Amino acid sequence: MQSVRPLWRRVVAIAASAVAASVALTACSPSAAPAPSTSQNASGDALDGSSITIGTYSPLAPQYEFWAAAYMKEFPNRKVKILPVSEDFTKYQQILSTQRISNTMPDLVFNVDFIANVFARDDLVLDLAPFLNEGKGGLTTANFLPQFLGQYRPLDAPDKITGLPVSADSTALFWNKTLFDKYGVTEYPTDSWTWEDYQRVATELQKKSNGAIYGATPPAEDGGSVSYWGPILLSTGAKIYDPATNTVDIDSPAALDGWKKMLAFYPDATGPYNTQGGDAWNFASGKFAMGVGSSAIVNAARSGLKKQEWDLARMPTVNGKHPSGGGSYAFSISATSTNVDAAWAFMAWFYDPQKGSLVAQSADGGSTIPPTLSGLEGGAWSKATIPANIKVLAQTAKDAQLMVAMPGSSQNVMTDATKTAFQEVLLKGASPEDAFKKAAETTNAALAEEAAKK
Repeated sequence: MQSVRPLWRRVVAIAASAVAASVALTACSPSAAPAPSTSQNASGDALDGSSITIGTYSPLAPQYEFWAAAYMKEFPNRKVKILPVSEDFTKYQQILSTQRISNTMPDLVFNVDFIANVFARDDLVLDLAPFLNEGKGGLTTANFLPQFLGQYRPLDAPDKITGLPVSADSTALFWNKTLFDKYGVTEYPTDSWTWEDYQRVATELQKKSNGAIYGATPPAEDGGSVSYWGPILLSTGAKIYDPATNTVDIDSPAALDGWKKMLAFYPDATGPYNTQGGDAWNFASGKFAMGVGSSAIVNAARSGLKKQEWDLARMPTVNGKHPSGGGSYAFSISATSTNVDAAWAFMAWFYDPQKGSLVAQSADGGSTIPPTLSGLEGGAWSKATIPANIKVLAQTAKDAQLMVAMPGSSQNVMTDATKTAFQEVLLKGASPEDAFKKAAETTNAALAEEAAKK
C-alpha cells in the first residue's frame, strides 16, 4: 500500500521516541510526570473511580503508557490501561473490527489520517462534533488547526468529526550545514528560497562532492508518497481529487508542471531513481545535504547527526506558496465505549496546554508538536536548541496542505499508479504526459468502481 508509506515512516520515527519513553518508565520514579494540579478535569469529582482503556498500535504503547502515568498521577482515583492492539499495522483495523462486533473495543483508540474514513464508514468510532460544539471539557473545534482536524471529517459526512489529532506532523526542508561547508557551498537555505534555488544548489552540492553525497533526498520519494508530492501539485494549480466530479486531474497541464519540477531532480540533484526506501531517502543517514522531511524525523536526525550541524527551513516556494505536506494520528472514542465521559476527560487533560500537552511534548512523551494553536505558539517543543530553527515547524504546520480524502481503496490505486508513472519516465524513458495520463485513467477507473458500489 504505497499511500501509507509517508505516514508509516512517521509512525516508525515516533515509535523510536516511544523506546526512550519505555526506558524512562522503567528507570524513572513517578516524579517524571508533572506535579498534580489542584484543578479538576472534565466532570470533576464525578469521575473519581472511573476506568478507561486505550488501544494503540503496539510500538507506540510505551509512549501511551507515559501519558497514562502522568494522567493517573494528577488524578490518582482514575485508572487508565493501555492495550497494545497489534505490531502489524495491516492487522490493526481487522482486530478493532472484530472487537466492534463483540463489543470489546477499548474506550479510546489510535486513529490515523489515511484510515479515518474507513473507521467512520465501519462505525468503529463516535462522532465527537456534538461534544466539541458544546465545548465539553473546554475543547472546541477552535482549539485545533482546521486542516488537521479536517482529516477526521468523514468524506460522506463532513459535519462529523471522528478523531482529535494528537500531532501536527508537517514537512520542512532539512539541511546539513556540515556538508555544505565541507564542499564549499555557502548559499544556505532560507525561507525565501524558490524551488529552482533548491534544485540548483542541490545539483551544485552533488557535483562538488564528486558523488560522495547526494544534493537532496528525492522530493517525491519513489513517486508514491502523496504527502510529499501532493502539496507541489496543489501549488502548481492542480486539484488532485475533485469530490464533485469524483475524478482526479493528475495528468492536467498544472499537474504536469508539478511532476516535471520533481522529476528534474533525477539524477543530478538526488541520485538515481530507486524504490529501496530506508537510507535511500533518510536525511538522518548523513548521505544527503538537504531533504524534504517530516517533523517526526527530527529526533532521528538528532540521533543520527550528532557530530554534524544541521537545521530546518521553510519549504522552498512553488508559485509563491510554501508546499508543506503533513499528516496526523488521533484519539477516537470507540463506538462501543460505556465510559464516554471518562474517555473525554482524558482527552480534555491531554489537550490542555498546561497539562497533557506538556507531557506529550517532552522527549519521553514523544516530542509531539501539538495540532493546537496554543501548542504551536510557544509550546514546550519549541524550546529545543537542536535544530536551531526548530520554531519554523510552527509555520510549516500552518502551511500544510493536506489531501482531500478519497473513497475506498482509490487513493491506494492512485499512489501505486503515480509510482508506476515515475518508473515509466525515469527507468523506461516514457514522456511525463503519457505516463501520468495512464495514472489518471487507472485512478479514475478505480473511483468509478467505488462509486458503483454505492
